[in-house]
Amino acid sequence: MKFITAICFTLFVCALSAQIEPPQTHISIMLDAKFFRGDRANDGSYDNANRFQVRKAEICFEGELADRAEYSTAIGMCTCSGNAATVDIPEAEIMYKLHRNIKLGLRKGHVLRGFTSRIECDGLLASEKPHYSLTFGSCHPIGIVASSHHELPHNMVIETEISALNGGNSTLDNEHEYNCGVVFQTPVPGLSAIAVYDHVNRKYYDSLFNQYSKNGYRWAAGLEYMAHSLWISSEYQRGKGFERDEQKMEAWYIQAGWEIGTNLKALPAIQPYAYYENWNRDIGDDAVNQYLELGINFKTLPNSMLRVAYKSMIDKAPGSLADPDQLLARIQISI
Repeated sequence: MKFITAICFTLFVCALSAQIEPPQTHISIMLDAKFFRGDRANDGSYDNANRFQVRKAEICFEGELADRAEYSTAIGMCTCSGNAATVDIPEAEIMYKLHRNIKLGLRKGHVLRGFTSRIECDGLLASEKPHYSLTFGSCHPIGIVASSHHELPHNMVIETEISALNGGNSTLDNEHEYNCGVVFQTPVPGLSAIAVYDHVNRKYYDSLFNQYSKNGYRWAAGLEYMAHSLWISSEYQRGKGFERDEQKMEAWYIQAGWEIGTNLKALPAIQPYAYYENWNRDIGDDAVNQYLELGINFKTLPNSMLRVAYKSMIDKAPGSLADPDQLLARIQISI
């Protein structure tokens, strides 16, 4: 704890001593129309009700402090933290440049847990991040982050990120997440590999509400190819310590999209895609859920897109409830 306090104090002093330049401003808006079909569709719950919805409305400010540090903050509403009815600060960071390739700082926001976890929602191929994402780790954790970026011969690049984060209850009270991730851009143009390990300490409650804490883990590996108008990626994740200490989960997905030029000014390109996910919520038990999504991204302008997707839970664990099918139409802009 003393070490963490010392780092925070050092970063604070560096930020005060730097000259602050005017920040850049970015705006992201995502608006949804959702319609459901199936036994649980429009059953009185908000999640399964036909509706128009603000998926995300956010303004972000980012800049540099005299070339020695970087800062950013985002203010807005997003369904990651509820039904998008509450304004929040989902992201904020101050990163100090220890070297031209190494940064250290405090961050609330995305960390390197996988290909999909490191990017914003409006930059995904499919409509949302994997269903298992929030079970394996929170979307916008906060803590100390160190990252590096090294360019190698033959167009190879290695990116690393190490973070010490709050636990699942957003505290360090017998909780933590120590996450380490590496992305390797291979000599093959567009082909990248990722590996992640996350040491997790969490609180649980048994049937008698006795509190106990054990060590858990998450690890992941995947490949991604983005070249020649193709986007293909797949990741596998496995972990221990979820709703109970001994519970183990595994999940994987594969997705593929192809961007097709149209030579139309109003619609420069379309991007049909397919997404499949397999999530075993309890290894050793028959608890597998499977999901399929088919969609088309209509790229109307460089910074805007219309997304149409059909999402279905094609298989469920015995004794569990099936999610209704969903037809999604989303318009989004990022400027």
